[in-house]
Amino acid sequence: WLLDHRLVTLTGSGGVGKTRLAIEAARRMLPDYPDGVWLVELAPLADAELVPHTVARSLRMNPTSSDQALSSLLDYLETRRLLLVLDNCEHVVEACARLADRLLPACPKLFILAASREALGIAGEALFRVPPLTLPEGGQLPPLETLSQYEAIRLFVERAAMACAGFTLTAINAPAIAQVCQRLDGFP
Repeated sequence: WLLDHRLVTLTGSGGVGKTRLAIEAARRMLPDYPDGVWLVELAPLADAELVPHTVARSLRMNPTSSDQALSSLLDYLETRRLLLVLDNCEHVVEACARLADRLLPACPKLFILAASREALGIAGEALFRVPPLTLPEGGQLPPLETLSQYEAIRLFVERAAMACAGFTLTAINAPAIAQVCQRLDGFP
């Protein structure tokens, strides 16, 4: 979907895995972008006016002002084929939308993948809602051998094994693991 749309926004609740999905998609798409894939972390940004400056800094540019940053970005990105990953846009969504709306028409080889709780809301944006991980429904627990088919259970077991060598899903711990995953509503 990133090759079919120049702006894709991953939306969903906080903690659902938008960032993880964006990074994995970007990693897999790296060969398609000869000028690179660039991650722009927006979570620490307190001032929305600094979005262009933050993007420029992520591209290793040193603009002195936001106006200079936009101008520098337009010049730099005009002929480059690259993917910008804008992460945690929700608190600066309007500034991200303005920036994307300026860059995309002027930079025909630029692609943007945004991760946000809400859409940027500009023309040409393709939305992909990131759902919670699959999990067994409440009530009767499925057989142990089928539990690892559920994404939430599988992620729990993988992370637990990283923290505690040799951890595995067993008949003894399966009900507790399923209960934790259900209480988290399938959120990672």
